[in-house]
Amino acid sequence: MRTSLLAGFWMAFTAVQATAGDVVRVHNWAEYIDPEVIDDFERDTGIRVDYSQFTTAAELEADLAAGQRYDVIVPTDFQLERMIKAKQLLELDRQLLPNRAEVSSELLARLSSKNRAERFAMPYMWGVAGLVVHQKAAARTLQGPVTNSWGLLFDPANANSLKSCGAVLHNEPEQMLSVFLNYRGKNLRSQSARGIEKATRELHDLGIPLGPPGFADLVEQLAQGRICATVTWNGIASMANQNGELRFLIPQEGGLMFIDSLAIPRDAPNKAAAYRFINHLLDPRNAARNARATHFTPSLDLTREPNRRLLPDIALPSQEERRRLFFLERLSDSQKRAVDAAWSQLDGRDRM
Repeated sequence: MRTSLLAGFWMAFTAVQATAGDVVRVHNWAEYIDPEVIDDFERDTGIRVDYSQFTTAAELEADLAAGQRYDVIVPTDFQLERMIKAKQLLELDRQLLPNRAEVSSELLARLSSKNRAERFAMPYMWGVAGLVVHQKAAARTLQGPVTNSWGLLFDPANANSLKSCGAVLHNEPEQMLSVFLNYRGKNLRSQSARGIEKATRELHDLGIPLGPPGFADLVEQLAQGRICATVTWNGIASMANQNGELRFLIPQEGGLMFIDSLAIPRDAPNKAAAYRFINHLLDPRNAARNARATHFTPSLDLTREPNRRLLPDIALPSQEERRRLFFLERLSDSQKRAVDAAWSQLDGRDRM
């Protein structure tokens, strides 16, 4: 039975195989893949990978709006609903992605809440924005224990103390406002322009500077102990935790989750090669290699023992912690403008 199923998959898969000499154009987040995984794909298929990178979600959208055509893109979760409604993404043929069977059903279910986005996108990597603290430095400065709460940064008394050891704010306005308002029991999506301005002003009044704009600089400063508390992604914290002195926390009030997914634009020039490349990345061995290279969590179903053996040391949120996770809210154009306008008062502040 298993042999016949695999044979059926392979017949369907090879029916759309790209020919040698083809090119697949891939547009991914910066430094978000093991280069050898690309090399192996090119060697095994004869298909050249034209690989380009972006650093923000807005940059990906701008590239698409400018008429750039790609075969595979990697949008994040809050972009999917808008892209699906705009008919930018191809509905995927699951028979051409046999390695979809290795993807976490929990991640697929979470994507389903985004206008049934699991029909158009395959999870690639996921992670959480939480608190990162230099345990000893923060406890020494606070003269007490480090609590698992956003209040560590957002309570004015704590913020005033931690500034002396290098507390900084996450340099991403929507994400920062989302976790701040969540701490206050509110939701960014429900805020008017006045509410967004008020929340930004309250962040400004904490007196905490913005962190460096580049991930590489943030990793370096965390690793050197120049930052004792901030908000960032678990993968960034893992990269920086070279001496084991950093602690990553998913606060009791909740953590911000992201899922970055592999998708094929409707106008992709080489859809056949796109399917082959996506299936290559979903292969458990390649997913594990990319996870080790990026420090983020792959979409693999790690409840399966063969997959878990590929990444025995990876730290996963507990079931209780996962229940506390929430997605970044999808904002209207007017709310985005309000965020950008309000954030400019923070953006001019001295950086670390």
